[in-house]
Amino acid sequence: MDSSLEVDQGYKRWLRSLLVVVASFVCCAGFEEPFGVDLERSFELIALQNEYGPKHWMPVRKWVKPVAIFLDSRAGLKDVQLQLTQEHIANLSRITGHRIYLEHQKKNANLILVFERESLLQPLVKELLPDQTFTDEFLNTIVCFGNFNANRDYEITKAVVVIPTDRARAYGKLPACIVEELTQVMGLVNDSVEVYPSIFNDKSIDDELSQHDIRLLKILYNQNIKAGMQRAEVMPIVRELITKQAY
Repeated sequence: MDSSLEVDQGYKRWLRSLLVVVASFVCCAGFEEPFGVDLERSFELIALQNEYGPKHWMPVRKWVKPVAIFLDSRAGLKDVQLQLTQEHIANLSRITGHRIYLEHQKKNANLILVFERESLLQPLVKELLPDQTFTDEFLNTIVCFGNFNANRDYEITKAVVVIPTDRARAYGKLPACIVEELTQVMGLVNDSVEVYPSIFNDKSIDDELSQHDIRLLKILYNQNIKAGMQRAEVMPIVRELITKQAY
């Protein structure tokens, strides 16, 4: 055998082994320990601030009643949308311990998940969110978004998630949109480039919840965390849960 061929094949075997090691390290290290800020700071940034609107610290917002989701499929493959939605609902229910389910009657739902063509976003938001104002720039550039209402006690009472299917698919973000938006309307409202790895980071390529995200959900839906708690009241509880790993 030609010696140069042996060297070339040996190099390829070494390179494949190196790539496996690197891939394993990135996977495991990335999911176990955040590259960005720690869990306590992540909770502050994601749960107690807004992605849009006022930037001051907000009270805890979360669902108290069961979440009944109506899947309103107006564009795209409904079977695919249903499967992805069911899978994530099951994950959210398991992680939070909160009852989340598909509701087949729109009138009985408190969360509407709509798949529609991007060309019809304007009439769609007027139909579903008549009290909200969205700029043309927002509607022309956003890949997907969610909106929720909370009562005076900061309990989330209803929500709408809008996914323009053609735009989401063009960006390869259909699964990520379902995961991110349904998770954010659970009360993890904000996005931050400081939190990584996470679906709450717009620069992340994650399509699934990271372990960091799962811990944030568990903390938010811990029975000791109440809707309406202010930052000064909730953060000592968050720190204790993290210290004891009791989330």
